[in-house]
Amino acid sequence: MKANKSSVVSINRVSFKERLTTYLRHPGSFAVFLLCWAAILATVFVLLYLIIYILVNGIPHLTPELFAWKYTSDNVSVVPSIITTLYMTALSLLVAVPLGIGCSVYLVEYARSESRWVRLIRLTTETLSGIPSIVYGLFGTLFFVTALHWSYSLLAGALTLSIMILPLVIRS
Repeated sequence: MKANKSSVVSINRVSFKERLTTYLRHPGSFAVFLLCWAAILATVFVLLYLIIYILVNGIPHLTPELFAWKYTSDNVSVVPSIITTLYMTALSLLVAVPLGIGCSVYLVEYARSESRWVRLIRLTTETLSGIPSIVYGLFGTLFFVTALHWSYSLLAGALTLSIMILPLVIRS
């Protein structure tokens, strides 16, 4: 059966005027109402100000040299950085996704949930998800760059990033 829009009635619908009269009867509620609207307006104003400020000061500096394929100190191109970021993200996902999905499938489908091994993996995953990213960066620098002598490479960064996102992939 097709419902007509005019036949559908909202039960809990309160108009703004009714809500405002309720707030005016309770001075504390009205004060909180005013403070919330002041916070909303301040937030929107600051956001608009930042967007306009960035656009006004940034648009004159957008030049074709900014998007050149080769980075030099004269053109300061962003394209090589964007491409390197995409490579590192793809490489870290290639490492973390199969490991994370394999680990989660093992934990859910094959392992006994009361096993010590499963509890250890879950505890480790929870612990890894709470570590700040600066600690991961220090670990990656110490282990991959210093101990394994890989220098500052794409592989060292991608493996560090893989360790960072592995708990998220396992839990998802």
